[in-house]
Amino acid sequence: MNERRVFMKNGLVAMVGVATLAAVGGKEAAAATRRWGMIIDLNRCCGCQSCVIACKAQNKTVAGSFNTRVITLEDGSYPNARVDFTPVQCNQCENPPCVPACPINATFKLPNGIVVTDWNKCEGIGTCVTACPYDARFLDSRHKGSEDGKVDKCDFCLHRLERGLLPACVEACDSKARLFGDLNAPTGEFAEYLQKTELTSRKPGLGIKTNVLYLPNRRNKQGGAL
Repeated sequence: MNERRVFMKNGLVAMVGVATLAAVGGKEAAAATRRWGMIIDLNRCCGCQSCVIACKAQNKTVAGSFNTRVITLEDGSYPNARVDFTPVQCNQCENPPCVPACPINATFKLPNGIVVTDWNKCEGIGTCVTACPYDARFLDSRHKGSEDGKVDKCDFCLHRLERGLLPACVEACDSKARLFGDLNAPTGEFAEYLQKTELTSRKPGLGIKTNVLYLPNRRNKQGGAL
């Protein structure tokens, strides 16, 4: 069992919302008022897959399934063809449709805005998987019927946040396409990006407010894979 699962099973998830955590990229704020968010600048993403590899190494997800992926979309035609890249993951919705979809209350939202799964409760029913409009959840069926037959998803590397570290995908992104911080007390470049009027959620037509936001690729007025 990896470090992340131990973290979850020891009940530390409940403590993150009230414990004092080290600040990430700025002045320390009361943990009870923190709301973690991520901004992904599609103009910076080069599709290198470093975030995917770092996430896989950190969270040791089941083979063939990933907490974060990079969608590749070919756009235009010769001689002006290009490839656009869109990193995708759980969007940490403000009102996550996966939460009410779980009949045993195994998935819920923390005060800090992160949607998590309690592996002590999860029975791998899968209704939350189909309820997610972003295909961000999946069933880890390596040990179907055992304690590891659970639904998995991105949780912003909650076990790393507890130690004052950035999510693995953010730390691994050499192009700085991923920015992470406290939406309630933003600082630095993260705060500057929050002022950009172009910021949007993924699949904006759904009308779902999310804590993962995107700066669309300026070259692609259609929004690429958004």
